[in-house]
Amino acid sequence: MCPSQPPTPTRSKCAHFWKTLIVVTAIFTALFGVLVYLNEEFEPVVYRLPSPPSLKGPLKPNNYLRNAQMLLKGQISGPESLVVEKDGKKTIIYTGTWDGKLLKIVNGIVQTTLKIKPGKKAFACGGTYHTEPKCGRPLGIRRLNEKEFIVAEAYSGLYTVDFEKGIVNQLFPTEQTLDKKNCHFANDLDVLNGKNDSNAFTVFFSHSSTRWDRRRFLHDFFEGKSTGRLIRVEFDVNLKPKASVALDGLAFANGVQLHPDGESLLVSECSRARIIRYFHSGPKRGQYSVFTKNLPGFPDNIRLSSAGDSFFVGIASVRHSDQFIPFIDFLGAHPWIRWGIVQIVPQRYLASLLTLISQKYGLVVELDLNGKIIRSYHDPTGTVIQGVSQASDDGDFLYIGSFHADYIAKVPKKG
Repeated sequence: MCPSQPPTPTRSKCAHFWKTLIVVTAIFTALFGVLVYLNEEFEPVVYRLPSPPSLKGPLKPNNYLRNAQMLLKGQISGPESLVVEKDGKKTIIYTGTWDGKLLKIVNGIVQTTLKIKPGKKAFACGGTYHTEPKCGRPLGIRRLNEKEFIVAEAYSGLYTVDFEKGIVNQLFPTEQTLDKKNCHFANDLDVLNGKNDSNAFTVFFSHSSTRWDRRRFLHDFFEGKSTGRLIRVEFDVNLKPKASVALDGLAFANGVQLHPDGESLLVSECSRARIIRYFHSGPKRGQYSVFTKNLPGFPDNIRLSSAGDSFFVGIASVRHSDQFIPFIDFLGAHPWIRWGIVQIVPQRYLASLLTLISQKYGLVVELDLNGKIIRSYHDPTGTVIQGVSQASDDGDFLYIGSFHADYIAKVPKKG
């Protein structure tokens, strides 16, 4: 990080940049603070991340992601999460997009289109800051049984989806409180014992923040408070839910993935660049530990490989030792700068700020079942892929989703 390094021409520029940023932020805050409505809800605190890792060993940069094929380029918007299945010669992808759509894609062609909130007119759902809560933002998606999928919608809860019948039903509304806190901002999920239609099942889903909704996710990052949760919802054979908090105090809870051991699951602590392992059953039930820490970026969704012997982790934004400005890392010790940014930048543009200041870089990290990094897939220039939300494989290819891209990327899998 710049402040702790010996002076060099590059680091001198870095120091000058930050001094200028601090002065400019202070001036703008003072001048405009009395003229505009201040966001009094925003209460940033100090947070600290370990020094970013260097990109070497299994993290050594390569160009694998630059060889990606772009599926449905320009035809979709923000395919955040994917379910990839093989049916003979068919590759079928199920996903949800920024404009509230649920898609079934067969061999690169959209075959079925549904809406997460069917009552909304298509022309009104363009995936914008203002329409997103009304039209819905489907995030995590999983297969529930042979006929149905389950989807986490960021504003209203969990839904079941039958693509063949064209039916979307709300399964668990998040317009309720749990332990006296709201349940809004469902993000990712996984299903335990959900293989047969007649069976009871349990859903674990990440509740990213009790303070901010999806549109204001950067408020959660900048505030630095760990208000995310892992929610457990047990459904009986009549689909009656029983919800409880499995894990509290998470820093922007994100991706969720059951571990093959049958007793634990993984949940991303996105804004702390680490993954937590929580034991949902067995002798360690209720306990948790750090599965992997100090990742070279902020982890989004986690998915088990098709072979069942590793995990793919989508990196939403990178952080590493060779970076000119590790922005989120630097701001941890300076809550007043974060406060100033939130007061000055309109809410609808704040998320765009992260895209603007983030290094253009695409990265997928592969972990073994113990949390050790074993492989990585890169696009060092971000030319083809940047901002990865999820990577899923079918044995031969990786399929990569993104919260903002207008395509799904397909790239040969490493041996």
